[in-house]
Amino acid sequence: MVDSISVDLLQQQNMSRFEVNNGCYFLNGREVSADEAITSLVRSVQTLGDMVQSQVDVTCGDTYANRQLIEWLLNKSGVTCYQISKKSKISEATLSRITSGETSMQAIRFETAIKLTEYAKKIYEERMGSGKSTFEKGRDY
Repeated sequence: MVDSISVDLLQQQNMSRFEVNNGCYFLNGREVSADEAITSLVRSVQTLGDMVQSQVDVTCGDTYANRQLIEWLLNKSGVTCYQISKKSKISEATLSRITSGETSMQAIRFETAIKLTEYAKKIYEERMGSGKSTFEKGRDY
């Protein structure tokens, strides 16, 4: 029985192929030690993380997260963390950590970023559709 896992990773802008097959580690088809495999994975994840941090939009399939919309929602929309929490199903504690800077925008879980983006889009579209030019702080949208 073959137990194989493969993941495509970006490493220093070159595509690398990492595989685990029958307990052995392979990098670009070459068998490597567990330490070398872990080091390569860590470098690849760091590189990918650096690339994602510089992006405004991050997509995965049909869903995406937009940093500008999230920042607008949390800092400029006038919608309270309580209201965002109730509508987006994200805990107030999580939102508080983000708005206080305890959790950086780069450290937000993708699932959380997607929910915040979707809610921000909804609020923004409702406001633009209604022709509102000012936002009312604390209003439950």
